[in-house]
Parts: sequence; C-alpha cells; structure tokens
Amino acid sequence: MANVYDSISVNEHAVAESSLLKATISGHIYSLKAHADMDNGCIVARGNWVSDFADGQVFASKAYVAGTDQPLLVLSVPFGYDARRAAQEERSFYNAKDEIMRAYELCVGDIFTISAKGIEDGSEGSGAEAAAVKPAVGKYVAPDASTGVLTAASSAAASGFSGKIVAVVNYKNTVAYRIFVESV
Repeated sequence: MANVYDSISVNEHAVAESSLLKATISGHIYSLKAHADMDNGCIVARGNWVSDFADGQVFASKAYVAGTDQPLLVLSVPFGYDARRAAQEERSFYNAKDEIMRAYELCVGDIFTISAKGIEDGSEGSGAEAAAVKPAVGKYVAPDASTGVLTAASSAAASGFSGKIVAVVNYKNTVAYRIFVESV
C-alpha cells in the first residue's frame, strides 16, 4: 500500500563541526530564528531581538554584511524527526526557515570543519577569461552575500570574514575542509 511518505526524497546538505571555536569556551553562542533555509556551516549575522518566544533569548538571523557585522557560524545540533535511516544521517539535516538554530561567534584563530557540500566553487576573472576556483589547501573561503554559503577564492577577502583552507579531511562518506579564520 502506497502512502505520501513513499515520494519524499532526502537531499544532501553540508555537515560542519566546531573543531576549535573560542565561542565554545568564552564567546557567544546565539539562538537565532532562521531567515531562510540554510545548512550548518553558513555564515550569518545577528539581527533584532525576537520577542515572541517565551525564553526571550532568541534573535533573528540576517544575511552577513562584510565589514559591518560580526560573523556567526551556523552550527545546530542535527536532530532529525524522520524515522527513515537516510533521514537520520547528519548530511540530511538543515535549518528550516523560521526554526531556531544555533550560531557561534567567530574570532580570528578559530578553526572549524565543513564538508565539501558546504563550499561552492568560486570564479575569478570575467567573460572568457573566467577561471573556476576549487576548494583546496591554501585557498580561501568567504560567505556569499545573499546565502551565507562559503565560496572558494584564491585570495583572502578584502574585508570581513575570510577563512583559509588548512587541511583536507577524508571521512568514510565525504571529504571535508578544515578552515582557519584569518579575519572577521
């Protein structure tokens, strides 16, 4: 007998980990109301206080603006509510719009790890001269201004958050990149 759950597909999302974040010891860890669907490993900023929650400790999230906002790393605990095995894998987890997610304040010297799914290829140059920049050790990452997804680059961002890929981590089912925060 068929039912509605037979047609649900599980999409792969980025997986991130807090390898060495100051916020886990002495910085800020915020509860944010997601302004869009987003994966762990995205960079956002803290918006206004959200007053419609009983505990009163929730802020809105907003798109990160380089040079203006403190960058926050989205890194919620990946709880799933779907009993299917595929849905229980961490790579099936994402933070849905209007859900409460956890975000860590980033500082220079922090280190975090993110799966390859969480870094988009960048590009340099324009037109026929444009060249793709793939994530690799020695390359840099900066957040996309609208989505907060990390994008690979050959050089550090001129202002705001910039992270350097310092290691490739090979897991059983995926490749991940260790990011050293060089500027915020």
